Amino acid sequence: MTNDMNDEQRRRLLLLQQHGFINEQNGNDSLLNQTESEEHTPWFINVLFGFSGIFASLLFIGFLTLILFETEIFDSIIGVLVTGGILSAIGWSLFYNAHLRHSPFWNSLAFAITIAGQGYIAFALLTNEIEQPVNVVILLLIQLFMTIVMPNFIYRLLSAMVALGCVIYLLKFYHLPELSLGLLALMTAVANLQRYSILQRISVKWRLAAFAISKALSYASALVLLSVSVYFITAEYGGSFDSLDSYGDTFSYNYYLAQGLLTLASLYAALLILKRYSVKRLSAAGVIIAFAIVILGAMSIYVSGLLATSLIIVIAIANSQRVLLGLGIVALVSYVFWYYYQLDTSLLLKSASMLTIGIGLLLMRWLLIKRYFGISKGISKGGGEALVANEKERLS
Repeated sequence: MTNDMNDEQRRRLLLLQQHGFINEQNGNDSLLNQTESEEHTPWFINVLFGFSGIFASLLFIGFLTLILFETEIFDSIIGVLVTGGILSAIGWSLFYNAHLRHSPFWNSLAFAITIAGQGYIAFALLTNEIEQPVNVVILLLIQLFMTIVMPNFIYRLLSAMVALGCVIYLLKFYHLPELSLGLLALMTAVANLQRYSILQRISVKWRLAAFAISKALSYASALVLLSVSVYFITAEYGGSFDSLDSYGDTFSYNYYLAQGLLTLASLYAALLILKRYSVKRLSAAGVIIAFAIVILGAMSIYVSGLLATSLIIVIAIANSQRVLLGLGIVALVSYVFWYYYQLDTSLLLKSASMLTIGIGLLLMRWLLIKRYFGISKGISKGGGEALVANEKERLS
């Protein structure tokens, strides 16, 4: 078992060397052991560390706030910002040391301290003393900076999600919420399907760090897309559209424009996947897939999240990302059930709606089985560049 894992790691290491992500002089046993300690940490262990770090940071914030409450530090925004900056710098230092020693304890401690520092910074920026959207823009820049400099995947994931949340808020603030779905879908497609082609244009010196950042961004954009895909329709059915507008004007959300942009981004993602397997755009398979995406886009106007979750599932299958695939399937089932139970109509119409959705999903499943697995068998027989591209994406 251990020998098989070592052979797999050496094979991946050789592939990374061939494509310039690491230098040949770094492909020694110490780097191999370092890679094994990082890559083979189960994802649920990382999630557990993340939740424990968030809980510990809340306790730390409460403890530190009680101590400093009697002082004059919290009477000014500058004091709170300085406190948050100091905690963030301490957390970065601990993260850097933990990154070298691969210590779960230091990772958890650094995570808690850094989250506490960012919490103080966010509290200082989101008070009424700084005008909107200036405070949101500053928070966005800070989160982008933290995403780049923090050598920890879980923190980068959370920081990237907060940064994307700030972008969504700014689009809403300027009455452009329809751009949210299309922008997030495009970022998800580019970050997951064009990662290596973009990284090859970066200097070899910074390529490995850029790969780690792009990995966190790929998951963050997918998670935010799954959340935002039903946000506005949930707000509409909940009667809370007035809270989305800062000026009290009549808030309008163009579902056709939003789903149209999402459909265009999904078509672009399909084009990238077809290009990976050397399938022509105007072939029978390409036309059928494009038609299925358009149908799902039209259905998503009424069943919000259908196309977004389908996009996540297809990308996860193409890249062999099991965690993302599980999230997409759970979200898809949840959105369909949510749509069914919020319908204010008869059971007959509900049944007809579910039948239509079921036919669409079965059609999508048939296309995936026939095209994806069929193409995979053809590649296994003939080999070629598509296999290398698929292997590179699988390493993500």
